[in-house]
Amino acid sequence: MDIGIIRERGGGGCDRRVILMPPEVEQLTKAGIGVYVETGAGSGLQIGDEQYARAGAVIVQTPGEAIGRDMIVKLKALSAQEAAMMKPEAIALAMIHPEQSPQNAMAVAEAGGIAVAMEAICNEYGERAVDCTDMTGEQGMIFAFHLFEKVPWDCKVLVMGYGRVSTGAITIASKLGAKVKILRKSHYPYIEHFLEGADILVNGITWPKENRDRHEYVVTRPMLKRMNRPGMIVDLSVDYPNPVETSRPTDMRDPTYEVDGIVHMGIYGYPALAPYSSSQRYSRQLLPIILDIANNGLDGCDLSIRKAVVDWRSQVELAAEQKELLWAR
Repeated sequence: MDIGIIRERGGGGCDRRVILMPPEVEQLTKAGIGVYVETGAGSGLQIGDEQYARAGAVIVQTPGEAIGRDMIVKLKALSAQEAAMMKPEAIALAMIHPEQSPQNAMAVAEAGGIAVAMEAICNEYGERAVDCTDMTGEQGMIFAFHLFEKVPWDCKVLVMGYGRVSTGAITIASKLGAKVKILRKSHYPYIEHFLEGADILVNGITWPKENRDRHEYVVTRPMLKRMNRPGMIVDLSVDYPNPVETSRPTDMRDPTYEVDGIVHMGIYGYPALAPYSSSQRYSRQLLPIILDIANNGLDGCDLSIRKAVVDWRSQVELAAEQKELLWAR
């Protein structure tokens, strides 16, 4: 099997990460897997093409030369333009998020490819194999304090949730001296009471699809008046629609916006704020997954990987057939 690695082009052009680093590439090439790396893929981390070449990779000049392999490995989902460069039956291993962003999986299917949602690869206990969620909370909280107009120990911070994402934020806020209040589900009916006098509200909960579909909110726009000015909402879960009515996605190029005097931040990919550390972790986590797929194929690989397959090619074929029927009438 041959795999491709291209430059990350997300985050408004500010994402400096690379999905596989030279030590893991070397292990893949030693296992007989061809690795094709777009020139400059590691430049954001000051990893030169020569380091990938020494690891046994072939350096190619265009993204298409890397994408057109048996499998493309990328952190963020392929854009429609990138997916169109895939060859039929090829695999796209990336953060697909088909429920929130179905266009990601559809773009791969329209190219005749099969997506594997790396964020959905979990063991029998529901623990993710590819995971930087703790780093999401940590880096999001660090960056929030960097942008905020108060020192951390002058801040009252409310954190919705207490999973890995929220725990990362709680750890940083507490260590920096902020007054932290964890809001559990039982607190949500009384959210207006807790918002009174808060400086920063952190959302770290995963909002179920049924709540998103019904546009249900825990924090509505009128409730913002209860927060202090300056005030800030930090959305770490980045699910939309969101439990916070006024939240929407941002990126590292333009990370914040303001609603009713409250600064909002909802960056897709907070671990990118620590590009080297997150790239290193993702690279190590993905190595056994890539080896499993390369050696056994999608049909014979571990069940956790097979459960993360998003193959929507039949939907594309059905849509094409329906279109032909409409034209024939």
